[in-house]
Amino acid sequence: MYNEYLPFMIKLAKDAGEFILPHAGKAGQQTAKAAKDFVTEMDIRVEKFVIDRIQEQYPTHRIFSEEAGSLSGTEDFEWVIDPIDGTINYSIGFPLYGVSIALTYQGEPVVAAISLPALGELFWAVKGEGAFLNGEQIRVRDVDLSESFLSFGDFAKDGDKQSNAERLEMLSKLVDEVYRVRIIGTAAVTLPYIAAGRWDAVIYRSPQHYDIAAGQLIIAEAGGLEADLGEYKIFSNSKVAPQLIKLLS
Repeated sequence: MYNEYLPFMIKLAKDAGEFILPHAGKAGQQTAKAAKDFVTEMDIRVEKFVIDRIQEQYPTHRIFSEEAGSLSGTEDFEWVIDPIDGTINYSIGFPLYGVSIALTYQGEPVVAAISLPALGELFWAVKGEGAFLNGEQIRVRDVDLSESFLSFGDFAKDGDKQSNAERLEMLSKLVDEVYRVRIIGTAAVTLPYIAAGRWDAVIYRSPQHYDIAAGQLIIAEAGGLEADLGEYKIFSNSKVAPQLIKLLS
């Protein structure tokens, strides 16, 4: 039913990734303000590139994007866009960043694509059709908490101090329970990596819809799941999430 949107989605994500790739790292030697301004400009430029293509192809669909916000349409389809996820990584040329695009129907992700242009990787999924990396089907790993690679959302110097403290408390409970902890600062990499079995779980505090919409579907179609723990959302394989909830509740 939703397969008809996949070729357009794949090409759009790939083209958007190629759009941002030549500019990666160009803010790395600038002041913090100049670097932020540069990345914001690139966010807006690639977002416009993506939105223009969607509106040309599907003019009646709604759009929700990080910078532009909500753009009205007349149908129950909505495109959810994070034009550059992992902007700090992007600004310094660290290759873990990506373009995240999802198509939702009545609020549920049904088609998704995430381009990681610096790595030459393109993840995609269609509801009920499985998840794929560069055309090869992917699955979550079948491991429990003690064998798992775990990730967190970023700890930010200028972020919410209470949130940072809560996550540090969680981390102190988990470091001896998991195999390794990895924090890379971007859902566009972390979520499809869970789907591909490169690690096994992530904990986010109140994530934005545009950050996770594409990854939600890719993980679900790879056999993973999501669970809520108060303000926190967990994405993992089927074994780790219940164990995390039991340990942290």
